[in-house]
Amino acid sequence: MKQNKIFFGAIIIGIVACCAFVLLGNRNTMTQEKVVLFIDSDSRVECKEIVIEDCRDKCIDYCKDKETLLFVNSKNQIVERNIAGEEQIMNVEAVDLTETVSNVQYGPYDDSIYFIYENEIYQYSLNDKVVTKKTDGIGSNWRRTFIWKNDEYGYKLVDNGKFSELYSMDMNENLEQKICEGWIQSIGQAQENKIYALEVYSNAVHDSSMAGLCNRIIAIDISNGNTEIVQEIGGWMDGNYLFVCNGDDIFYIQKKKKKEYLYKVNLSTGLKEKIYSTRNKVIGLAVN
Repeated sequence: MKQNKIFFGAIIIGIVACCAFVLLGNRNTMTQEKVVLFIDSDSRVECKEIVIEDCRDKCIDYCKDKETLLFVNSKNQIVERNIAGEEQIMNVEAVDLTETVSNVQYGPYDDSIYFIYENEIYQYSLNDKVVTKKTDGIGSNWRRTFIWKNDEYGYKLVDNGKFSELYSMDMNENLEQKICEGWIQSIGQAQENKIYALEVYSNAVHDSSMAGLCNRIIAIDISNGNTEIVQEIGGWMDGNYLFVCNGDDIFYIQKKKKKEYLYKVNLSTGLKEKIYSTRNKVIGLAVN
């Protein structure tokens, strides 16, 4: 009798172990979905994941007024998608769209979008369907290399062969002015007299290898190019970080092992807090 109990007990333990193995195995091997993380920060921070099945570009732009996303799909088409999931292909016939198209975003004017094609910034008018080459820039599928401050002024990164140079752009006068240069990977937002950017730097005195590189968010003074450290993020080898700024806070994604974490940094107090995590691959951030 005692042997039967031991036998049946062993069977039950085996079944439980098998079930646990299957469940844990499935959880760890779940296919990552590409998601845009919507952040509602009006009253308290709430997050919602929007799945984007066909998106080649991590530089996804978001229009608050229209509640639409702008991105590039795997067929190198510029796509506009609303929150409900309805998509519209923007057929830019004047340009041979290839994998070099990147950094699509809504322009400073409501009737235009901008993108980078072969290291040039182009404007596409949604009304008359005309494409106009504006200026040189840096193309990238995973970082933002130009932004708008308002309808008249913008900022861009240009590769000088060693570092990236940050320029201001006057859209009306077609004037450009160099602000600074350095290892600036992407630019996030311009507020008053500052530009928030993601910088790469070496934390080792004698080690200039890739392993010694780190990321941090900095604030660049537009008038003199001086920089101020806002937030240290971590090693450059850990992954690429997306960040947005809504005026009071900076939100950014950091990848750790199999999860991606959303952090918020208050610009007034410098307080940092972890507010969300996901096993999916975050390819864009949008703040409402």
